[in-house]
Amino acid sequence: MKIRLNRYLSLCGLSSRRKAELLIENGEIFVNGQVEVKLQKVIDTGVDEVLYQNRKIKPQEFEYYKMNKPRFCLTTMSDNEKRKTVKDLLEGFEVKLFPVGRLDYDTEGLLLFTNDGKIAHKISHPSFLVQKTYLVHLKSKVSKALYSKMKKGANLRDGFLMPEKIELINSNEDESLLKIEIHEGRNHIIKNFFKFFGIEVSKLKRISVGPIKLGELEPGQIVKLDYNELEELKKIF
Repeated sequence: MKIRLNRYLSLCGLSSRRKAELLIENGEIFVNGQVEVKLQKVIDTGVDEVLYQNRKIKPQEFEYYKMNKPRFCLTTMSDNEKRKTVKDLLEGFEVKLFPVGRLDYDTEGLLLFTNDGKIAHKISHPSFLVQKTYLVHLKSKVSKALYSKMKKGANLRDGFLMPEKIELINSNEDESLLKIEIHEGRNHIIKNFFKFFGIEVSKLKRISVGPIKLGELEPGQIVKLDYNELEELKKIF
């Protein structure tokens, strides 16, 4: 297969396409033993040998994982303030994984990881209508009247939100527990939804993304999606 060198480097998981261009311009990429500095270079993947730091670069196979992201952990691969990040939980993985979407720092629950950019985009983008389900702990009682209002949606600052489904599991004078399903991923969208009704979220946990369930994963635990999970995930696109 013939392909531009910068795209090939990206497919191999070496870097983004833009960073790949910098590696080429800096003379760090060798093709068939020779330094290659042409950004427009086209290679034949079945014939040409590409090296970076004396290591042969080959396309990576796609892998898919799920994690129970713990609370007070950033969904990022780096942090200047040295706070705990999901990258700290990926030590020992040879394949370069990245999180699919994000969860707030103080939110726990299901977070998917992959090196498959197309699948990641489809899961994250609201146009594909992938459902995300959360358990929400609130700091006050939810009356039947308020619950009825919640089911009709909320006009938030960044747009209207109509939950696909919302279920009041239990409620007393001091706290309430609800389950809510949405397909959007706006910043703090769940917290802002309940804030609209004058209620503060005390704890938030995502328990599913599309057909993928959190299950019994312990906080910080990450496992590879099994065959059935992966097949169910691919069916929705």
